[in-house]
Amino acid sequence: MKRARQNTLKNIFNSSKLDATVHKRFNNHIVMKKCRNIIIVAFWSALIISCVTSYDPNITKYESVFVVDGELNNLPGPYTVTLSRSYDFNKSSGNFVSGAQVKIFDNTGLEVVLQETGEGVYSTTDSTFRGVIGNSYKLQIMVDGEVYESDFETLKNPVPIDRVYWEYNSENKSVQLFVDTHDSTNSTHYYSWQYEETWRFQVPIDVTGKSEWKECYWYNNSNNFNIGTSTHRKGDIIDRQPIQFIDENTNRLFMRYSMLVKQLALSEQAYKFFSDLNTLNQNQGTLFDPIPYSLTGNMKNITNKDVPVLGYFLVAGASEKRIFIDRKELPKDFYPTDGFDYCLTELVFIDKDLTNYRQDLIADSLMNKGYVVYDNYLITLSLGDTVRELYMAKPPCFNCTLNGKSEVPDFWVERDSN
Repeated sequence: MKRARQNTLKNIFNSSKLDATVHKRFNNHIVMKKCRNIIIVAFWSALIISCVTSYDPNITKYESVFVVDGELNNLPGPYTVTLSRSYDFNKSSGNFVSGAQVKIFDNTGLEVVLQETGEGVYSTTDSTFRGVIGNSYKLQIMVDGEVYESDFETLKNPVPIDRVYWEYNSENKSVQLFVDTHDSTNSTHYYSWQYEETWRFQVPIDVTGKSEWKECYWYNNSNNFNIGTSTHRKGDIIDRQPIQFIDENTNRLFMRYSMLVKQLALSEQAYKFFSDLNTLNQNQGTLFDPIPYSLTGNMKNITNKDVPVLGYFLVAGASEKRIFIDRKELPKDFYPTDGFDYCLTELVFIDKDLTNYRQDLIADSLMNKGYVVYDNYLITLSLGDTVRELYMAKPPCFNCTLNGKSEVPDFWVERDSN
């Protein structure tokens, strides 16, 4: 959960080829175009595009835009900030920004230094530091001789989640998870939700002496930024907010599933920023789409105000609530996959003295397809000959730790058998 917000913005900014996208828009006479999850089109507020003549713009000015991704809330840290740069049309990926000095300041004069804990990733190391409700915070970044700062943002009161629940749709054999919440003080109105999923799974093949490979837990974070507002209602109420959709094509609900939902109380400015992102993401790329507009967050280049910055330092009150779903709770007509439909065990007999299994043509052929030997035995045939029996399968089919963790999570509880 601590990295969910950062992963979301990293996907937004770093998976989107800003310059390449703009280049393609002009060449194809498309004002907006969907690319992966979200496309950000910034700094063009008025464009006149001919429907006949192609226009090739000068996009070099925005080939290396500074991108900032960070969040601070009232839940225990560490808090992280990810720094990177957008990339140009001819490249396949952007660059993370290392060697920066990153600090968080509050309105009382407190200064917290973040350390670089990974490439372009900066984290708080003081375990006692956490956001204080009512205080205001700003982010400062110094790198390559330039200073970047966010506006001061006030950490709003978190709003408790009333409930996280699910409903079954018998028509499309799926489960939809929802969130209900309300603010009795009628003072929040703007919300966002992220989640962490955990589910237990078992591999179909047992390996002698490796019981820890049988059952594991798979983890997944939300990769989008789900937002909602109550401004259209008389009270500050959100109900039936969709959080996650699960059908039979995943093994999430094959055994036991858990979701931890984090709810953030946003400022109006933050909500507008992410709402604009969602609007751009929903655009289908037709000639009738709205003209792109300037999309900026709360980060600024203090040294050179004409240099654009992408991103948002999000300061928000946060609350959490967890739900468990057991397979036994689901209707009998719901048949989720176990996730291992592709798994087969191949039995191969080779010469008992053969130590290099690849010298056997059948074993070598299977190994070329990704199979490995997970068990082998010497057996005596009816005529008295001894051969080696190889059991072969693809590793994820017998070793759950390749896709998950065998340790039971601290928060995990089993369904009451009573």
